[in-house]
Amino acid sequence: MPTMLLPVAALLLSDALLLVGHGLSFTVLPLRAVAEGFSDGAIAITGSAYFVGFIGGCLLTPRVVRRVGHIRSFAVLSSAFSALVLLFPMVPEVISWTLLRAATGVCMSGLYMIIESWLNERASSDNRGALLSIYTIINLVMIILGQQAVNLAPAQDPMLFAGAAVLLSFAVIPVSLSGATAPAPLADVQLDLRALWRISPVGLGGAAMLGLITGSFWALGPVFGRTLGLDTQAVTWVISGATLGAALFQYPLGRLSDHLDRRLVLLFSCLAGAGTAFALALFSEATRPALVIALSTLWGGFVLTLYAVCNAHANDRADPSQFVMVGTSLLLTYGATSALGAPLAAYAMHLVGPEGLWWFSGAALLLFALGLAQQRQQKPRPVLEETEQFVLAASLTPAGLELDPRAESADDDRVNVPSGYATDGAQP
Repeated sequence: MPTMLLPVAALLLSDALLLVGHGLSFTVLPLRAVAEGFSDGAIAITGSAYFVGFIGGCLLTPRVVRRVGHIRSFAVLSSAFSALVLLFPMVPEVISWTLLRAATGVCMSGLYMIIESWLNERASSDNRGALLSIYTIINLVMIILGQQAVNLAPAQDPMLFAGAAVLLSFAVIPVSLSGATAPAPLADVQLDLRALWRISPVGLGGAAMLGLITGSFWALGPVFGRTLGLDTQAVTWVISGATLGAALFQYPLGRLSDHLDRRLVLLFSCLAGAGTAFALALFSEATRPALVIALSTLWGGFVLTLYAVCNAHANDRADPSQFVMVGTSLLLTYGATSALGAPLAAYAMHLVGPEGLWWFSGAALLLFALGLAQQRQQKPRPVLEETEQFVLAASLTPAGLELDPRAESADDDRVNVPSGYATDGAQP
């Protein structure tokens, strides 16, 4: 273990600092927007801008890295992210925040791509799975720590933004001082939605639908809690509970999908997630915050894990040479619909109140469940007789897909490759 981690220790430390700062800023922004009097629609628009920026960053970052290299690109993006976070409390109005959130999305996706491509360069065939699992755990734990750091001060206190900016600035130091050789330049992303639809309508449809659901949650989950009357600590636990639920449920559901038709697991999770969402809509009362937190944890366990199973289902049916294309197309579809989810959920909240977030989530999950049931009726038997073991891993950008052992297998033209790799939808 030390031999494996030593070459990437500086990179993982930078990743940890980055994720705490990101988790803090991402959670405090909707709460500060509520305090500033932004409408639900305005908050949704600013949240959507982040995901638009994230997609743009995935497309632009390879060109920047090819021009100036990984270390300089990381330093520029992290420093820019830090400065952008400090600007939010200085210009508390919708247009400025929309532009700033789009810019932070560009920075965050670029930083993720650099980290994941660097890890891929340092990984070997023997340690890819272990290194990817450690990266996953660091991401989840640091995001939760950042979310909980919101409790250190009121949302109106600029110290929260300052703290996030400090962490983002510190993230530059380990990478910049590292003596490790920078990896090869990033390749441009591969996108082919028509080919993905032919390979797996379930995968593409699931990525689209789940982007709507999770994008609305990340943008408006804190708004739901605050509007309901929950205090800041309870609101952060609603968000962290969903993240924790995803971390706890992801591997068991993934392993279950190894032994069943993955569509059955998706159908069960959709129905369970819809039921939990409707329970949140019906029983979310400020006098019972523990119930809201518990239901949010269950919802995260059933819903924020769905993307990984959809991804595994699509890759079961893809040729090894199509692996990166499939993963990239799923990620960008997921990101694009994440930008649409928040405005749609905000409209539902405008119509019926804060519970509209969960009515929207439950309805979308039922719609996906209906599509799954129809697809199983048309093709009742799985295309594959058996699948390989589901592997818990987090890839948030196309660059991280190269970390999967199947990327190596595709290059070697081997057909027997693991099909259960998961990208984690539990992280914004």
